[in-house]
Amino acid sequence: MMRSRFILRSAVALAIVVTAAFIPVRAHALGDVTAPRNATVDARGAKIIQVYAAAGGLRIEGRTGITQVKVRGTAHASSRDHLENIKLIAERRGDVVYIKADIPENNGFFSFGNYNSALDLVIEVPQTIALDVEDGSGDSKFINVGPLKLLDGSGDIEINGVKGDVSVQDGSGEMTVESVDGTVRVVDGSGGITASNIAGDFIVEADGSGDIDVSHIAGNFTVQAKGSGSISSSDVKGKIDIPDRHRRRSGH
Repeated sequence: MMRSRFILRSAVALAIVVTAAFIPVRAHALGDVTAPRNATVDARGAKIIQVYAAAGGLRIEGRTGITQVKVRGTAHASSRDHLENIKLIAERRGDVVYIKADIPENNGFFSFGNYNSALDLVIEVPQTIALDVEDGSGDSKFINVGPLKLLDGSGDIEINGVKGDVSVQDGSGEMTVESVDGTVRVVDGSGGITASNIAGDFIVEADGSGDIDVSHIAGNFTVQAKGSGSISSSDVKGKIDIPDRHRRRSGH
């Protein structure tokens, strides 16, 4: 019981801290100016692709038969001067491909005239290389990628097709996870979670609020700590382990 309460408090804290860190930026909230930010990085021999996205949309798609990471970005800002300060860093660091949306820190909550700066990113990656992603605000999509570790502030998350395990820590926003060839672990602050076609276990370590709906889980389905919202499941091959009060409600 103590562990469950601790995990749940951690999830709520994650929602507050992570989301607060990125609330300031609302891409496209004002009439803005734009400019491309593109790059290509050799990924041969790389073991991991690290992506640090700030405000803006993020889409990462795995490709077979490619040996490069290709980034297509669109910078948005409220003025040309602010636009010039938005940089895309894309480089090789040993066995790491490093991608970062570099938006000056003063484009934040207390920078009233410049709070809509953002960098939308579309990234093509070799399908077999693991991803380690930190995303600020804005929707994110991951399609046909390798093993995925994600820390997300706010915005909807869509994960569809992963060759390996998935780990997600999310502040707020809806989350959809489909077609994963491994185990999925989730810590979520707020927003619904929908999952289907998971080859391994589906484990929610903590969820603050929002419904959880899972189906076609080949392994176990576990919810260690849950705040508000319902839990429903179907076609779970392994064990179902959820908090007692939700078990009674869902009929498990």
